[in-house]
Amino acid sequence: MGALVRLASDSVQVTPGATATLGVTVRNTGTVVDQFAIDVLGDAAAWATAEPPALSLFPGTEGTTTVTFAPPRSAEIAAGTVPFAVRASSHEDPAGSAVEEGTVAVGAFSQTFAELLPRTSRGSRGATHELAVDNRGNSRLNASLEPSDPDQLLAFDVRPPGMVVEPGTSQFAKIHVRPRQRFWRGTPKTRPFALAVTTPDGPPINLEGTMLQEAMLPGWLLPALAALAALAVLAAILWLTVLQPSIKSAATQALIDAGITPIATPGGGSSDGGGSTPAPSSAVITPAPSGPAPSSGSGGGLNLGGTPVDGRLSVDGTNPTGVAPNKTTLYVTDLVFANPNARTGTMQLKRGTLVIMNLRLEDFRDLDFHFVTPIVVRSGEQLTLSASCTSAGTCDPSVYYSGFTNP
Repeated sequence: MGALVRLASDSVQVTPGATATLGVTVRNTGTVVDQFAIDVLGDAAAWATAEPPALSLFPGTEGTTTVTFAPPRSAEIAAGTVPFAVRASSHEDPAGSAVEEGTVAVGAFSQTFAELLPRTSRGSRGATHELAVDNRGNSRLNASLEPSDPDQLLAFDVRPPGMVVEPGTSQFAKIHVRPRQRFWRGTPKTRPFALAVTTPDGPPINLEGTMLQEAMLPGWLLPALAALAALAVLAAILWLTVLQPSIKSAATQALIDAGITPIATPGGGSSDGGGSTPAPSSAVITPAPSGPAPSSGSGGGLNLGGTPVDGRLSVDGTNPTGVAPNKTTLYVTDLVFANPNARTGTMQLKRGTLVIMNLRLEDFRDLDFHFVTPIVVRSGEQLTLSASCTSAGTCDPSVYYSGFTNP
């Protein structure tokens, strides 16, 4: 007993989304009445059906069934040749089942989807868009990307300029858009452009995009600079009128509480651009003397009943050196250093071999000091002034001193 299967054709063609039919003849070669179940084997079995699905045949007779192939329109069904087989299974004699093979030629179809993100971009020097190409067909897609600008105001850089997309996958490309001319101020300008996705077997997909070209200087910059300048002026006024006097008052009170008398100088160092005046020229802070207040003398310093004296020391030897007279003591209460030609270098004031002051010439033009506790030059000692200038010209700094002498 058994069966014999015969196909009307050993091959059939079908396009995804459509159907194709194939006639199948089954002959009962056995000696008893038998029922034969018809099914399709192979990769095409998922989208193939037989109608009727079973045949009941007398011995020596044959019947016909129709196999319908209906592949879905999906990228999962690849274009090409798909083998299949039709099997007639005997109910009475399973060993007598029969199989006949054939092929299905699945046709190709194209379905391409493209999207430009974002549609509108912003920038002053340029902007970037991203293109997504989705191949929803069942064959490989070769696409080329062609941007265009009707006004010729934009330049493009497409990476990559072409792409190969397998069925059921997506590919991405970067579209860099750059304006050919820039502007510094003003409202943003609209720059439209088009992008064509061209394929060999279908019409091109045309996409539209826009670049909103902005000015090189943002609109908020000038108001921000004006607000910053106003804040700077306000901060300066606040410092000069509130903070600085408060700090000085607090510092002065702290010194008084600590038993130290702050002495503010009536003068101060001045500068015409040749250098800055160091802190000692503005005030001298010394411990408050104990005992009765001394009488005032020359130069704003102290005079303990002595003879006022003053003089000038220079480094060129044209003026006499400050010397304490015989059997007397010189008390120096005021010093005014002068650097009229803005020399650079160093200056030293010595009492004998002891360096009393060491100054940088570039720090001042004139600089004055007033002492509550005088500099004492005893009998036989002398004040000397020395300078080392590093700038061109005559090294001519000097110092004026005043004070008093006592036996």
